[in-house]
Amino acid sequence: MLGHRPMNVNDYLHILQRRIWALAVPVFVLPVIAILVARVLPKRYTATTTVLVGQQRIQESLIQPVSPDEMNQRLATIQQQIESRPNMQAIIDRYGLFAKDRYKVPIEDLEDNLTKQIEIAPIQALPGSNYRGLPGFSISFTAGSAELAQKICTDITNMFIQGNTKLRQVTSEDTTEFLQKQLADAKASLDSQDARLAQFKERYSGQLPDETQTNLSILQSLSTQLSAVMADLNRAQQDRAFTETLLEQQLAAIQSTTDNPTDLDTLQKELAEAEARLTDLQSKYTDDHPDVKKAKHDVQVLKDEISAANQRAQENPAPKATPSRAVTSPQIQQLRAQIHQYDETIKEKSAEQKHLQDQSAAYQARVNMSPLVEQEYKEITRDYQNALDFYNGLLTKKSQSSMATDLERQEGSEQFQVVDPAELPQRPTFPKKSLFAAGGLAGGLALGVGLVIVLEMSDKSLRCEQDVEVLLRIPMLAQMPLIDTGPGKSFQRGPSAPERNELNLRA
Repeated sequence: MLGHRPMNVNDYLHILQRRIWALAVPVFVLPVIAILVARVLPKRYTATTTVLVGQQRIQESLIQPVSPDEMNQRLATIQQQIESRPNMQAIIDRYGLFAKDRYKVPIEDLEDNLTKQIEIAPIQALPGSNYRGLPGFSISFTAGSAELAQKICTDITNMFIQGNTKLRQVTSEDTTEFLQKQLADAKASLDSQDARLAQFKERYSGQLPDETQTNLSILQSLSTQLSAVMADLNRAQQDRAFTETLLEQQLAAIQSTTDNPTDLDTLQKELAEAEARLTDLQSKYTDDHPDVKKAKHDVQVLKDEISAANQRAQENPAPKATPSRAVTSPQIQQLRAQIHQYDETIKEKSAEQKHLQDQSAAYQARVNMSPLVEQEYKEITRDYQNALDFYNGLLTKKSQSSMATDLERQEGSEQFQVVDPAELPQRPTFPKKSLFAAGGLAGGLALGVGLVIVLEMSDKSLRCEQDVEVLLRIPMLAQMPLIDTGPGKSFQRGPSAPERNELNLRA
């Protein structure tokens, strides 16, 4: 009886001794039954092909692959394409699979069953290797015939190889076509930005940011030229006014000449020289300079002398000079020529001054507009640069994609290589007698242990004093051995101590 008290090793050994047949029978019978079942079950054969992923024959630094996706993802895509219903139905029809169930089971269920017989297992790279990606994979197919498993496995392998080549080519060609369309759109956008930039440069010619320093230099040069022209103009105007004054004085002197016209002419000539000298000194020195004061004094003395001479001439009138004399006077002609020359100079300098002022205003306007023009110019050039960078990037990608497409067509890229073709299976993969025998042994052992536990749990016998003490909860005082001395019985050796305990308890 189990469960009523703690058990020790001797108790378990006694149980094993009593129930040895309950444990031994399942352990020996179930493996035999499993082996017989394995002989009866239909055999299944598995053919396996090992495929390695061949690397691209041209360095990837020269030509980047168009489809650098993970091999696991590509395998999953190709597997989905191969396991599509048209391909599965074509294999079923080609080899006459599921002939018994063809008209009993829906074709979809048969295709699903065929799909379950295909197994794709990736091959992992060795630890510590520098290999990137998946080095290869294996394709297995299980069928009821060894020849059938080999043929279908070979067909599926060929479908994988062809599917990989087609998938890479289609991906590469689609990528190239897409990049070609994108490149055309980028070219149109770049042309639009280029035309916009050209129009802006034409519109703001001379006001662009890179011309600002040039405009400032030209404006400074124009300012210097304008100052020089204005100085020349002022000097010409002063000289003309001075010469005109001399001319008027000469004309007045000629008209008022008396008996001593020669002296008056001399005074007029000296006055002109003195005033010219005064003007020259005033251009160099201030009015407080001694030379300037002396020159002013000389001019004033000459003016007083001329004024006195004129007064004397009025008091003593003389025959007036004829106009022809005044006109033909060399001094008058020289003064008038100088005035004419000064007029031409003033006219020329005035025109030059206006031209320089107009140019200065234009360049000043350019300088004032530079900040606004620079802001708009930056926006336009930024858009143009972005469009140019995008176009150049697409052009590079398109060139790489075209080379990769040509490489795919020449099968120079990554390809599947069969290194271990499917061979004819020599032994079935199911059922395996060793596995069935091991399973039967494990099942028999579990069944035997369970049967022993059930028998012991249902047995209420008391076999030792510990069982009595636990059940009755009183200590044992004595025990009597069982001796059978009935008629026809010879004296036998008494039972062992455990047997005596059991007999005493049963008594």
